[in-house]
Amino acid sequence: MRIRPAVRALAVVEVLSLLRDPRAVFVALVLPMVLLPALFLAGSRMEDRRVEQTETRTYRVAVTGDEAAFALELLRSLPEVGESADRFRIESPEDPRRALAVDSLDAHVRAHSPDGRPGEDTGGVMDAGLPATDRGDRVLRIDHYATRTASREAAELLGDVLAERHEARRDSILSDAGVPVSVRGVATVESMDLATVGQVRGARLGGFLTAMILALMVLGGSAVATDSIAGEKERGTLATLLTTAASRTEIVTGKLLAVMLVAGAIAVMQLLNLWLLMEAGWLRPIEAVRISISPGLAGGLLLLQLPVVALVSGVLLLVSSHATGYREAQLYMMPVFLGLVVPALAPLLPDISLRSVWVAVPIANVALAARDLLAGDGHLAWATAAWFVTAGAAAWVVHRGVRTLGDEGLMAGEVPREEALGGKELFPRRVLRWILVLWAIKLVLELNLRFDDLRWTILLGVGVLFLAFPVAAIRRFRLDPVAALALRMPRPGAWAGVLIGVPAGMAAAAGMVSLIDLVLPVPDGLMESFGQAILQDELPLWQVLLLVALIPGVTEELTFRGVILHGLSKRLSPVALALAVGVIFGLFHYDPFRIPVTAFLGVILAATTLMTGSLYPAVVWHVLHNGLAVVLARSGFDAGELGWIGAAGGVVLLALALGIVWANRSPYPVRSPLVTTNSPGIRYPSPSR
Repeated sequence: MRIRPAVRALAVVEVLSLLRDPRAVFVALVLPMVLLPALFLAGSRMEDRRVEQTETRTYRVAVTGDEAAFALELLRSLPEVGESADRFRIESPEDPRRALAVDSLDAHVRAHSPDGRPGEDTGGVMDAGLPATDRGDRVLRIDHYATRTASREAAELLGDVLAERHEARRDSILSDAGVPVSVRGVATVESMDLATVGQVRGARLGGFLTAMILALMVLGGSAVATDSIAGEKERGTLATLLTTAASRTEIVTGKLLAVMLVAGAIAVMQLLNLWLLMEAGWLRPIEAVRISISPGLAGGLLLLQLPVVALVSGVLLLVSSHATGYREAQLYMMPVFLGLVVPALAPLLPDISLRSVWVAVPIANVALAARDLLAGDGHLAWATAAWFVTAGAAAWVVHRGVRTLGDEGLMAGEVPREEALGGKELFPRRVLRWILVLWAIKLVLELNLRFDDLRWTILLGVGVLFLAFPVAAIRRFRLDPVAALALRMPRPGAWAGVLIGVPAGMAAAAGMVSLIDLVLPVPDGLMESFGQAILQDELPLWQVLLLVALIPGVTEELTFRGVILHGLSKRLSPVALALAVGVIFGLFHYDPFRIPVTAFLGVILAATTLMTGSLYPAVVWHVLHNGLAVVLARSGFDAGELGWIGAAGGVVLLALALGIVWANRSPYPVRSPLVTTNSPGIRYPSPSR
């Protein structure tokens, strides 16, 4: 493909400008080049240190209980030569539990006969290890702290040693009594791993390689993209560039090419680093991921990364174009970083295969193809499909970027009229930032807000948070609550559609869960444990309905189908708006196994709000949906038992329900000034007074 001279010249100017700035060179080129070897070197040193400490460490052990003599006899019968010899030093503290707590003891073996068996209250000390001797006779319980490395290793080693010595002692007793140790009818079970060591290590390396390369591309490429558009806006040099003979398309393409050159150089450097680490022996990599990297394998990995380079470059430049200055662009880069890196972590999820619907997910499919290639399990057809899917996504992003950056106001760094006015006109421009902040707060609460009583977790993490968000947005931007929350009654006929849609939506969602399970198998026990955590049989039904149905149904609707839908309605057509709000709703549930189903429900509720022009049907639908799920679960009914016929029937009834809602539609109370008369999508008339 021939590059226009103006585009080539602009790209060269951008790269030379980067090379003249030492700080930009360090961030964009030097840091990504040395980071991967540094990580491997640090990991290798840590692994060597851990192995050395494990092989030479002597563990401090106390033995108590009415069968302490038996346990000590097992420990003292260790062979004189072997890795377990001289590994344990027997201590005699006055209070072993106290000694464990203050780290003056690594493990405490409590040896008891059935009459002296200890209770389950360990006072915060974890019980593990447990070689149960003579099955019903003596019990050896190993108390330790799994949060401390030495204590955890001591418990693991003690458990293995005591179990081994007990089996040897048992076999010796049986042999002395004339009972043959090996008896016919008792099978010896052996397991053989057919995967080679190289394949196992390659799969392990491939699990995070694409994510690491992509993270470094974002790190280096963001420095160029931020300075190329947002930085030039701030300095005022972009306006001067617009007066040259180069067209806006050529200017944007040249800047995009410069970002792609840097991102591509980073990808090449990382793969070269990987080859040097594995083959040239410059540094000794971590043993667990040490494999042979041939030139052909390195070339295949580089070819897989090319569409990722284009996609990352397009996204970074597009984000920079929407920032009014350098600092604002930097604020955007963290959520962009997370949004790009998270799909690249798909190989780390259990039971994820490229030969599934994952081949249609950009970035994630390339990461899976790279893992399979490193594991020696690559499939050309599937890898090619993944390459073209991600390349297609990159082409679309680049095309959108070129069109968006053709906007004279964006290129010149002009402040939009809505931003200059402030107030409610500013909210559509700020709603995405508020969503990102809310998502981050929710994630922090999800990881750290843990109460023994689940009621407090739901009240604070769902009730308070999703009620505070719309209140804060309305106050900050001086929004009209009635318009922002669509607080008006729908037409009476719409309620019939809601009542039919609740059970129909549940049946359709059950079918969707079955489809997802074929692609992304749900781990055994996950849904059961989730249901037990939510339903909690010890709580009265009315409390469960309040916590699981009423509170989320009201507060989440105020947030997602209320102010978020209102804020995005001025930026998107109705169809795109319903899809966007549904996906955002799904992403707030974090668990990858729940996101598709909750996003499906979110799209239905957003479409219902837009069609009825009211938030009330979505609130009632949400409350009834969750309440019905609770009642059915309490009664022992599993929606999955409906089967494919029931799911198909649910889809038909859901279509009927939405048809009834559409037949009783009312205009949404906000007309989009940013959607022009020739924009695609449904047209809503001005709201009736």
